Amino acid sequence: MSFTTPHVDFLNDLDNYLPLGTLILPLDPSSSLGIQFEESYPEAVYTGDLDRDHQARELHRSVWALLCLGWLRAFARKHPQAPGQIQVRVYVLPADVGGKYMERTDKHWDHLKTLMKYIDTSSERWQGIQPSKLPDNEGNHSTREHRPENQDSLFYIFNTLPSPTPSSAVSCPISSHAISCLLGGLNEVPGLRTNLYAYQRRSAAMMIRREVQPMRTLDPRFEEFECPTGGKYYYDRTSGLVFRFPRFYEEAKGGILAETMGLGKTLICLAAILATKGHWPSIPPQYSVEQRHTRSRVGSLMNMAAAAANRERIPWRSYLQRMSTMGEEFGNCRGILERNVPSYTVPAPDARRSRRPTNIQSGKVIRLSTATLIIVPQNLLSHWRSEIAAHIDNDALQIYYVDSNESVMPPARELQLCDVVLMSKSRLEEEMSLNSNLKNPCTCAEAENSRCSAHSSTSYSSPLADLHFLRIIVDEGHDFSSFGRKNNAVFALQKLRVERRWIVSGTPSSGLLGIEASTATIETLSGINDRDSLLVMDILERRRRSGIELQLESSVRKSALLQERKDLEKLGSIAVDFLDLHPWSNTKGGNDAASWKQYIIPNDDGVRKPKSLANVLKSLVVRHRVQDVEKDIKLPLLHNRTVYLEPKWHDKLSLNLFCMSLAVNAVTSERVDQDYMFHPRNRASLNQLITNLRFSGFYWTAFTKEEVLQSIELSRKYLESKDGLEREEEGSGSLRKGDCELLQRAIRVGEAALRSPSWTAFSAAHELGLYIDDFPQDARKSWSLTEDTPEAPLIVGASQIAKAQSFVDTHLYVSDPASGLGAVGKSTMNKLWNSLQSKPTKAVENAHDDPPNPPSPPKHRDAHLSTSIQKPATLGKRTVSRTKSIHSPKRATDARPDASTAHDAASTGELMPNRHPSALKSALKSSSTTQPVDPIDRSSILSRTRLSGTASAKLSYLLDRIIVLHESEKILIFYEGDNIAFYIAQALELLGIQFLIYTGSLSALRKSAYITTFNATETFRVLLMDVHQAAHGLHIATASRVFFVNPVWQPTVEAQAIKRAHRIGQQRPVYVETLVLKDTLEDLMLKRRKNMSAQEHHKAEKSLLDDDIMQQLIKDADFIPLLPEEVDDIGKQMAALQKPQRLFGRLNRGEAETHDPDRDLIFPEGMQVSNRKRKASTMVNGLSRGSLASQQMKVGFRT
Repeated sequence: MSFTTPHVDFLNDLDNYLPLGTLILPLDPSSSLGIQFEESYPEAVYTGDLDRDHQARELHRSVWALLCLGWLRAFARKHPQAPGQIQVRVYVLPADVGGKYMERTDKHWDHLKTLMKYIDTSSERWQGIQPSKLPDNEGNHSTREHRPENQDSLFYIFNTLPSPTPSSAVSCPISSHAISCLLGGLNEVPGLRTNLYAYQRRSAAMMIRREVQPMRTLDPRFEEFECPTGGKYYYDRTSGLVFRFPRFYEEAKGGILAETMGLGKTLICLAAILATKGHWPSIPPQYSVEQRHTRSRVGSLMNMAAAAANRERIPWRSYLQRMSTMGEEFGNCRGILERNVPSYTVPAPDARRSRRPTNIQSGKVIRLSTATLIIVPQNLLSHWRSEIAAHIDNDALQIYYVDSNESVMPPARELQLCDVVLMSKSRLEEEMSLNSNLKNPCTCAEAENSRCSAHSSTSYSSPLADLHFLRIIVDEGHDFSSFGRKNNAVFALQKLRVERRWIVSGTPSSGLLGIEASTATIETLSGINDRDSLLVMDILERRRRSGIELQLESSVRKSALLQERKDLEKLGSIAVDFLDLHPWSNTKGGNDAASWKQYIIPNDDGVRKPKSLANVLKSLVVRHRVQDVEKDIKLPLLHNRTVYLEPKWHDKLSLNLFCMSLAVNAVTSERVDQDYMFHPRNRASLNQLITNLRFSGFYWTAFTKEEVLQSIELSRKYLESKDGLEREEEGSGSLRKGDCELLQRAIRVGEAALRSPSWTAFSAAHELGLYIDDFPQDARKSWSLTEDTPEAPLIVGASQIAKAQSFVDTHLYVSDPASGLGAVGKSTMNKLWNSLQSKPTKAVENAHDDPPNPPSPPKHRDAHLSTSIQKPATLGKRTVSRTKSIHSPKRATDARPDASTAHDAASTGELMPNRHPSALKSALKSSSTTQPVDPIDRSSILSRTRLSGTASAKLSYLLDRIIVLHESEKILIFYEGDNIAFYIAQALELLGIQFLIYTGSLSALRKSAYITTFNATETFRVLLMDVHQAAHGLHIATASRVFFVNPVWQPTVEAQAIKRAHRIGQQRPVYVETLVLKDTLEDLMLKRRKNMSAQEHHKAEKSLLDDDIMQQLIKDADFIPLLPEEVDDIGKQMAALQKPQRLFGRLNRGEAETHDPDRDLIFPEGMQVSNRKRKASTMVNGLSRGSLASQQMKVGFRT
């Protein structure tokens, strides 16, 4: 390569080069480096052939190429302390120096990357210290990549990010004052009713700090290194670039507010909004040129002052509002300021070339707005409204609510007056959609103007697109991320013009999960605080190393790597698509395009780029370490325990029948081919079977008599087959040792179920089995599901006994309320049996009907598995209690005539004795402060009729706990499978305990209403919630008792559910109980879950079957022994209640039957309630819905 004189002068100047490091090479006469071996360092030049050693060949080729290009200079001498070695000092030409003298092509940077693998950057090597005194490759760049700190898990990095330490020292004095208000003492933020904790103040202040003065950080692609002579240089190990000077990028004007679940992220956001009320966004730089308008004539002093105030972004609205509270009104000033609101013009796109003349399009005027746009999931709208009502003064913020597609969006000039626009995610997507079904609002003076542009426009134009908002906050914004493709929400967000952007989520992705997810699920004896420092540090250290580094089996390591990649892809979507974080959002194909995937996501071998991920998270996330939060606040203790219950007769039968299905399938299919349930092609069916098996740990009725008969017949035929018997005798073949015995045990289980009248009846009718003591004798046979035994408890279904209870409770005032009870029973049961007769597969043999002929067995081998591999039909749809109590729930402090008597009455459902029978009706209508009178005479057998037990051990235990606790505490019950919730609801209805069921099938409106109602009123004492609906954002701190009716396989799901109650606002210790049937498959599942590593959990997150050990436990699942005394003894079969509960006369059932279940729900104002479309007029936190709306802009929530 030839160079001109200026080029040569530049290359000869060694000051233009960086001292990079040292190469130690063997002294070889045939070395490819021509070196004069002197005491000084003469410059080395390439002269010979390449060395035959591969590494030396690779190194020498790269050195030779760089020397020829002039990118490298090398000086070498004999090593003074190591005979037989030479010491080469290497200088490199940085990429940001000498650009005008020489071309630097990308393909040659690979040579520098090769050199970097071998060069030693230590000052000791540079000075020629004996090599044996230093560890090998201590100073190598490649060594840094594999250091332990670079292999920390994503979980560890996220939970050890430094806590925010904001400073008010920012260039903008207005923002500096806002930060100072937040960091100051009590009541420093105007309009904020609630005193913030110190960590909340720091987080809100850091949000503003990052918005107004983002930090300039080193390009995350580069690492800082020290030259052996003491200087600095910056190296990108991916591209091979070496810079002499650092390159900086600004952090995003926003980020991710990721405080731990339950620590008040909503309140932190509201505090930041209040502190910056009236602050103006800046005009984007690309539109700020020539934006200052020239007046045609000299304006008035007031007009010029208003223009200057807006130009300097003075928050005059907040100033004027504060002055108006002191009685000083400035109406003229406000009007002039509003007319001079800043704006800018976006140039119209270039018109396409055409021979036809076209109209010149004017640019679009965008008006600046001081409003914050808050986007939330539909079910969290009511939560935000209640938080605003609880923490913000009535007139502090002008808020516009939009929660449905029917709500009218006002024009931009009206939205500009708001401080907050609160809307749902679905409405935002519809608002910004190209194919929106929304209509443009009329902007004419006369609404009926037929020439209005709103009527003539063919497409909807959202007013949001005409404003440049100060800030956008997306609650639970992790749902907006979708790396590699853009969903509707991302497209909608990118059409908005916003200066400051925030995602609010305690779990931005599965791997970015707080330490509380691990502490909340730890079983405790005496109760712990989930931020206990020793516990936290222990968990962090155990989960510090990523699954890539740990010596785990290949499949687990692969799963851990895949999960981390998914987490980082979601984080990349937030950083690039939403936060516009540079350099990652640089235009692809540009001079400085940066690949998130290439720099942040681990390689195939799991190696992550050093420091890149940690630096990016630091620039994005606002989050306190747990030990720093602990200094400011301690939540009430969290008690978490597992309750092991002995399975009862029907629990054993249900679980054994599933084991029978698996055993029969395994043996008869000979565990090969697609007939075998564990064959890969049967994965979906097997997953459903395992799900059903887990549900059966609570209660199960989906097995039919015919399926059990088919399993028995199939097993017997297989055992009787000549081929099978011969193989058994020979001890070889597919009928392995023990398989014969396994089939015989399966047959005995099936026969035991068929001989059980109660199991046959419950399964046929799909009824929750209940046991009743002292039922009127003359009506027993009419109501019994089985052949009645007078001395034993009455066996009846929950639906049928509810009808009996309703009949008696609506006839309490007649002389004999039991009169006609038998006739009603016959009618009810006849309807049941007739409905079953119309369904041949559900036929049942019972005392009232002759059994129909069973259908002929299907020919398919696995017909006996039909219901076990199908999703069970939902048995009920009602999600709100119809029960209406006579009196409001008692308090623990209520005065009672006799404490012991009152306690017994509360725990058994007993009412106080009737001392004045003649005043029965008047007593029932008396004030709720008086003790209710027993409506049934004590001499009547109806007063002694008791619900004594159920067919489910878990249900009986749960009812015992609810009965004791519900009057003094609210209860949250998590379940999996809607039928479980339906069974619990049936029992609660009988006991007169009001409940709500929060299930995935509810509309967003009902979900919101249920949470609001449960938190704000004393009416509903129990909330049943699908555990998979409890993942994010819900605030249920009014509940202090939490039950899991089945153990949850995913610890993170369980932790998220627990944190719905254990969070800020919780005033009581939280008690969590997980119900487990002892020595069953769910018991084994829970033990396995506790012993799994985080990486194993990631691998098996979606299915138990993804865990090899758990899959083997399922294959080896054994039958639960059936005790001889349980077979015929009804008392041994039932799960008895600790205190039998009164059945009749508990409630005013006459009112209950006509009671509108939606009457006690709190719906947003103006929304349709029930079928009568009436508005709910209720109180929330002391503010009526009407008064709340009148304090703000009453436009949203229209039907």
